[in-house]
Amino acid sequence: MKRTIVLLIAMLSLCLMMAAPAFAAASDLVTDEAGVLTEAQCRELNDMALEIAGKYKCEVIVFVVRDMGRGEVFDNARQAYLDNGYGYGAGKDGMMLFMSMADRDYSLISYGYGSEALTEHGKDVMLDNYVLPLLKNNDFYGAFLAYLNKAEEFLKMAEAGAPFDFDTDEEYLKSQAAARAGVNFFVTFIIPVVIALIVCLVFRRQMKTAREQRAAASYIPSGGFVLTGSSDTYMYSTETRTTINNSSSSGHSSGGGFSGRSGKF
Repeated sequence: MKRTIVLLIAMLSLCLMMAAPAFAAASDLVTDEAGVLTEAQCRELNDMALEIAGKYKCEVIVFVVRDMGRGEVFDNARQAYLDNGYGYGAGKDGMMLFMSMADRDYSLISYGYGSEALTEHGKDVMLDNYVLPLLKNNDFYGAFLAYLNKAEEFLKMAEAGAPFDFDTDEEYLKSQAAARAGVNFFVTFIIPVVIALIVCLVFRRQMKTAREQRAAASYIPSGGFVLTGSSDTYMYSTETRTTINNSSSSGHSSGGGFSGRSGKF
């Protein structure tokens, strides 16, 4: 009997050992169906993403497809997140950079705690300053590496109780302070100087020596001034045209608990 129990335990242990690689493969957070990365690059980025997920309890995902088919890129990204069972823990917390190479579409989405760490301002800064410039140059490895690094930075700030947003973005706060300083300088110095200059010019014009008008009556015809007729003459018209920009744009979307920003790169 004891021998049978020992044999069952050994068989169970063997099954668990054999299932471990399959579980690891299913937990891949970097998927490249379009072949924009080398195998080594994909493994390196996936290891980095898994490390971030384990440290901050929030998955950071990269998902690249050749062609997403029909529909909006945000909806396709959200469906890919759900279909592949992404998200850490019961809350399915995570963020994902989804890309479709056919028309160069992207969507950066977040869910649960991922949306707390990656705010809308955070998405804008991450994409505009770090990810999109590299994607436009087809530096996909560099773009994904920048995405993972910024995601880890934002998760670290959120863990400390100060998620990256307008009130914690040092560069934004500096630009706002500089703008306020410029406005204050203009109001305090420039406007008073302009007003003083205008006043001086007015007084100067008034202080010019007046000339005596000795023959003013010669400008008036005999019998006085008589208006015999009047007319209105159409001179010209002005037409203003405004160019409509048809280039692709990006915007924020939300639905089903997801929030994201989508566009083209």
